[in-house]
Amino acid sequence: MMSDSQKPVALSITSAALLSVSQGAVGCGLGLLLAGKINERKRNVAAIGLLSLAVGATITATAGLLTNLVSGPRSRLGARRRLRSIREGAGMHADEEVF
Repeated sequence: MMSDSQKPVALSITSAALLSVSQGAVGCGLGLLLAGKINERKRNVAAIGLLSLAVGATITATAGLLTNLVSGPRSRLGARRRLRSIREGAGMHADEEVF
């Protein structure tokens, strides 16, 4: 059973891809930091680059997900926006009455 606080979240293919790339980059960055076979300076540069790539991808995916949750078609704001566009697109004015 799913409670009201546990709503399923659908990720777009782009968001899912960005999240998986960011997780892979974090793993590679941490692996490089822990590896002792590469020169320390080169290892640190590569690790910082991969970690910054991961942070950038994660922020982008999270921002897209939050935007969709707040103003997507299934949110309250999205439903209100759609109703407003339907009402305004009907050609009726607020002061007109329907008989």
